[in-house]
Amino acid sequence: MSLTLHHIGCLVNNIENAIADYQILHPEGEISEIYDIEAQKVKVCFFSMGAVHMEFVAPYGPPSFLLERLKNNPGFYHIGVYVDNIDAEIDRLEEEGYRLINKFISVAFDNRHCAFLLNKERHMIELIERG
Repeated sequence: MSLTLHHIGCLVNNIENAIADYQILHPEGEISEIYDIEAQKVKVCFFSMGAVHMEFVAPYGPPSFLLERLKNNPGFYHIGVYVDNIDAEIDRLEEEGYRLINKFISVAFDNRHCAFLLNKERHMIELIERG
């Protein structure tokens, strides 16, 4: 399977503040629109740092896993990788001990299939099916 790193996800309290902080670091970085992903109760934005993006994830709404995680440990949240065939990659990773958390369609990726999995170290990996 061919995997390509797309982004590193970071939990943030405020997307606009995160953008401002990263613009200091990388002034020529491109900023995506801010997406409201109602199904997951998060707002997300991508900040381009060359071929890799930072995905700023701001959870909202009723108490959730992400809100609790943000309170206890803001920062690194997950890495996102492109895959050619999401179902085959999920199967392969599950055989290697990864655990599927959820599979969904994301407006942030033009309504393509995505999935979150946990590896043995309990790091979250997001698979994004190439368009």
